Amino acid sequence: MLPVLLLTALGALTATAIPTTTPVDAVSVLSARAVSPDQTCGNLKAGANKGYTCPGTAACCSSYGYCGTASDFCLTTAGCQTQFSNSSSACHAPKSGVDVTIDGTCGSTGVGKLGYRCAANGTFSACCSSS
Repeated sequence: MLPVLLLTALGALTATAIPTTTPVDAVSVLSARAVSPDQTCGNLKAGANKGYTCPGTAACCSSYGYCGTASDFCLTTAGCQTQFSNSSSACHAPKSGVDVTIDGTCGSTGVGKLGYRCAANGTFSACCSSS
């Protein structure tokens, strides 16, 4: 049922509920958000209750409220905000040997449990050490 305001013959407004043949998906209606004009997103930190969705060119909304495409934006282990990212598949679990470390661990033995790889620029110098 959809609430509808009707104008009667005498000019008064009346409210009525009209049955619909197609159910309204409230989730999809409520989830439409404005695309970020400034690379901020979500409702946390930099997003500060703006509620923007990330653009396709920077699809992931980080836990810090910024849009981007690197591991620290897109990994679920880094707190990627799926509901404010550009698509439901933008945020993802770490892919072993593919995603750059977000916490200094790497590999899948020892302290490296998630299969992160080292950054190409050597940001974490002890990454994948023998310890």
